[in-house]
Amino acid sequence: MQQASVERFSYLIGGIYDCVLAPERWADILNEICAEFGFATGALSVASLTNMKAVVNAVSGSDLTEMTRNAIGYGADIIELWGGAERIRQYPLGEPIVQSQAVRQEIISGNRYYREWALPKGLFDAVAVGLVRDRMMVGNAIFSQHESAGAIDDAQVNGLRLLAPHIRRAVTISNLFDMKTVEATTFAATMEALTVGVVLADEESRIVHSNAAATAMLAAGDPITTRHGRIAVESATTSATLQSAVAQAARDEAALGQKGIGIAVPRPNGAPLVIHVLPLRRGHMRARLAQRAAAALFVASASGPPQMSHVALNQLYDLTPAEIRIFELICEGHTRDAISGLLGVSVATVKTHLLHVFEKTGCRRQVDLVRLAKSLTFPL
Repeated sequence: MQQASVERFSYLIGGIYDCVLAPERWADILNEICAEFGFATGALSVASLTNMKAVVNAVSGSDLTEMTRNAIGYGADIIELWGGAERIRQYPLGEPIVQSQAVRQEIISGNRYYREWALPKGLFDAVAVGLVRDRMMVGNAIFSQHESAGAIDDAQVNGLRLLAPHIRRAVTISNLFDMKTVEATTFAATMEALTVGVVLADEESRIVHSNAAATAMLAAGDPITTRHGRIAVESATTSATLQSAVAQAARDEAALGQKGIGIAVPRPNGAPLVIHVLPLRRGHMRARLAQRAAAALFVASASGPPQMSHVALNQLYDLTPAEIRIFELICEGHTRDAISGLLGVSVATVKTHLLHVFEKTGCRRQVDLVRLAKSLTFPL
């Protein structure tokens, strides 16, 4: 990647994080992503399952009203176009899925939505990225390719793969509070009104400010505390993961990747919690929130049942979203052929990912992966 491209990615990522505080900017960001990678249209949809309201709803190259109308009129057809509901649930979060590679062509060409809406517009293929899928939220981003641009290529997929964790972090944190814009003069008041704990920390993880909820947590030492002047949790390993994410957010938010998304905080007594790390140093809006703060830490309720810590798998073993998903499916007892069918990839691709999992984790057999998974399960 040339220097200009690196700078462009950094700019895009900064804009993505600014959308946490100004969600009306999502449409502009989608426009820029489509322009950067040559997509004809882009759509970002994240909905809360607790109140059935949209957390984010934005489009590029299309009309929001039309997208909403399509979701109602073609809902079942759109789900079929991506392999069906069960298949969609198996796709790795954060991993770009190319439609033409995941679903058989006869299913695509015979699909009502594809024939009646996409194809007449010259949109012959698409790539989707699952952003969140739990008991509280569901969301994804979908980008369509015009036939004049040719087949979706590796550069487009790799670009979305780099942006995906930043979009995931932004939409996850957006769901923790409800506001359209935040000015520096009102952010403190907004923080205090939140029921989740919010801590502003500098690059050394020293606390710059905490809202009332976080202050109560710190006073109780549960689930967050201070150790040697730095924010920490009971687990030394988790504390190191948290502090590493804060330091990375301060140094280079573009390289933060999956670090700091849903850091699981095991608690011997009490409901499980997670911590999300939002970079603050860059961006016109974020940099004004607190002069000394490098990151905002949001301490929120876990949104799902016990599961392997994706943060641990990424932090400890540098597993990609696709490798993590195959790790999970292997541990659930699925064969390589079955995984190939679930994820819409070749058996050879599954074998390659699995080989990487073995190499990175130091495991030699699938039974070793199962043991490792149990050791990383987030306990209730």
